[in-house]
Amino acid sequence: KNSQKYTYLYPETGWASVNNDYEAITKGAYEQRSDRRVRLGQDTGASWTEFRASRKLRDGWRVSGAIGFGYYDSGTGMYLNSANMAFDKKDLGSLSLGRQYLHTGYVTRTNTYTPLETFGENSIRLDYTAIKGLHASGYYSLPASSDVRKKKNGQEVEGFGASVSYLHPLDDHQTVRVALGYSDSRQNAKTTGRDSNFYATKSQGTAASVEYRNNKLLLAADIGQKNEQINGTVTDKSKGNYMGVKVGYEITPRLTMTAGFGKKVAERTQKSGAALIHAYSKDLCVADANDSCHNFVQAYETALFDKIDSKRSYVRADYYLRENVRLYGRIDDEKIT
Repeated sequence: KNSQKYTYLYPETGWASVNNDYEAITKGAYEQRSDRRVRLGQDTGASWTEFRASRKLRDGWRVSGAIGFGYYDSGTGMYLNSANMAFDKKDLGSLSLGRQYLHTGYVTRTNTYTPLETFGENSIRLDYTAIKGLHASGYYSLPASSDVRKKKNGQEVEGFGASVSYLHPLDDHQTVRVALGYSDSRQNAKTTGRDSNFYATKSQGTAASVEYRNNKLLLAADIGQKNEQINGTVTDKSKGNYMGVKVGYEITPRLTMTAGFGKKVAERTQKSGAALIHAYSKDLCVADANDSCHNFVQAYETALFDKIDSKRSYVRADYYLRENVRLYGRIDDEKIT
């Protein structure tokens, strides 16, 4: 990822903090920071592996299962990435249970932003593929293991959604794919502390996409919207609008280049009577026993700002060593204002 640096300009004399070490800042002063840790959430490595197995049954049915493990070198350690079982029949559909990816993750096609839920912690998924070119899917998500105990950690308590995609051949060399999706989720969000404003109690997302292929050329576009009910500690509502475009070209049978751009604009409504206090004056802040001013919004706390404009662009190269062996590299750039 390509990290960006930003400048925070102080219009009035006030106080600022770097690693919780507060100091006086004069009017007109500025500080520069990198958004690397804020955006990525970690600056260490991660790895994962998955095992799959399947067995044919009678009358064209098949049963399959998958289990995957991941590892974050940032305190999380080993975790269960996926664990699911599926029953499927060719030219009919499938029923899958467990921790799995959802078909809503394949609605948007630009690989930038999506307003839909794409993964189910503990979900039941039903797919229908009997009509050529058509893929319809629906899911229902049960509580995650920790939420069975009603632990307020922001994980999903209940969710459902549906999506449909249709691939239409125009001729022997051209195809058009259209897709629609909807997801509705409820979380057992935290209700105290300033960090709790990152969690939504309810969220609804809709998205649509169109993808066009002509021999070696690929064009795609996304559009979507997401509405969230925040827990109300400070922020009540959030409304986000999404769009994205992508273009790809097969340079050789082994090498493909892709570029994409996406934009997400989120507008938030604060709780009635709540006001965000910026670090303009220490008189507006609440000081602790060490005379540290801490109750204000800092530049990196994007979840509390009234409006956030996010833009992401990338370039990706895919190279096939063999039919089932692929290497790829991707360069990303994201700007948040």
